[in-house]
Amino acid sequence: MKSSKRIVAVITVCCGLLVFLLASVASATTYIAEPVLVTQPAYEGMSFYVYRPSNMPAGWFVTFDGYPVSQTAGGVWVYGSNQNGQIIPTSYVVGSIVPTAVALTPVFPAQAMAAPAQTVQGAVSVPAWVVDANFTAVANWSKTIDRMAVLDKPRVPIAWRHDVPEVIYAWTGRSWFSMRVPSGHTPADTLSRHLYEIVNMVHQNNFWWNDAETAVLANQATIWGYLWMGVVAPADVKSLYRP
Repeated sequence: MKSSKRIVAVITVCCGLLVFLLASVASATTYIAEPVLVTQPAYEGMSFYVYRPSNMPAGWFVTFDGYPVSQTAGGVWVYGSNQNGQIIPTSYVVGSIVPTAVALTPVFPAQAMAAPAQTVQGAVSVPAWVVDANFTAVANWSKTIDRMAVLDKPRVPIAWRHDVPEVIYAWTGRSWFSMRVPSGHTPADTLSRHLYEIVNMVHQNNFWWNDAETAVLANQATIWGYLWMGVVAPADVKSLYRP
């Protein structure tokens, strides 16, 4: 009888150890895949998300748009350059430039980066638009936009240039909808006139903005070199101008 109890006890301990080891392996894998929010000492108040894929060298991380980044001895985040299969640090500080403007090459295509399906231990899931090439195309539109925001109603990302823009762009879930601002009209007039169209496209595309994604977009807009204007109503687009 005692022998049987000992066998059961041993089996229980072994099972517990096995569960622990599996959990440890799972947590290590999850750690690599989860986005991590980091701060940029070079720019007070700036923060952004990075990953650490399993095949990245020690000390190197990857941004949402696929670029390698690492910290200097002083804690400043800089971009890396892939040279002959090795990633070496550059003098380009994250937040100071748009990577495509200085011919930096991503080491991970954005659409290939694994996004966790759900939050784990308080980490945030990666929004779908982060790895959507149609959305991230806006990163290369610096000649037509210089700021981004989220529209109050309906909740959609918008982008425009200067306090009197010629065009305002709104994300509809699948593409950027462009709204030309006629001469003599205000941005608020243009947005108000197109709200019904935007709402219809958002519903047709089954797109719903999660407010938790706003902070992610704010970080990404800063990385792209755009001003972040927050959550705005149509009438705010001009009044929130920041030179």
